[in-house]
Amino acid sequence: MFHTPLDKLRRELLSIHGVGPETADSILLYAGGQPTFVVDAYTYRVFSRHGWIDLGSDYHQIQEFFHDHLPADAPMFNEFHALLVCLGKHYCKKGKPLCETCPLKALLPRGGPVGKDEELST
Repeated sequence: MFHTPLDKLRRELLSIHGVGPETADSILLYAGGQPTFVVDAYTYRVFSRHGWIDLGSDYHQIQEFFHDHLPADAPMFNEFHALLVCLGKHYCKKGKPLCETCPLKALLPRGGPVGKDEELST
């Protein structure tokens, strides 16, 4: 299965009822070691609050941002995503972000986080 070209395999996975972009990309990255970035609510929350992506960006726009700015490296994508999940769980929380103690505090835009209550639209 993982010898199929990435784009083709992704389309095949997405054609399965109940498999959306996050699930398909998780399978490709974590099970198949394919260089595709997994976007989730944590990714959206951290990047939108810091002003690195536009509020309301969809899954594909966010994924394209990562693919355009990082080398296609599955282990790095895996680690980067895991770090975003950790940051989201411990600091960049949905309802009450802990910006004052966040390791990325210095990277927040002037005036604080952008749209702190926005959610990912898939």
